[in-house]
Amino acid sequence: MLAPWVWGLVTLFFLIGVRKYRPAKSTLPALLMAWSAVLFLVSLVLYLDGLIYHNKGLGWEPMLLASVAFLFCLPLYLRYRQLTSQQKKNSKQSKARAC
Repeated sequence: MLAPWVWGLVTLFFLIGVRKYRPAKSTLPALLMAWSAVLFLVSLVLYLDGLIYHNKGLGWEPMLLASVAFLFCLPLYLRYRQLTSQQKKNSKQSKARAC
């Protein structure tokens, strides 16, 4: 099946791009979440298309790979959101104390 290899290449290019352009570490969890969400949505559409039109070209493997990537990135992103909200609260409190 060709589709898992395609998603593997997409992932490889994504990781090469992250390494080459070096985004700020503070934005990396959001970037990973965006990548995994897009991968998941595209895989879901292709999987549903295969189910509806009985297309044997794509199987369940890309959907499984995308689901694993999404579930791996989700806790990282939620922790990132929790930390950023705490930092915003702390900065607001410090500004209020300064006034």
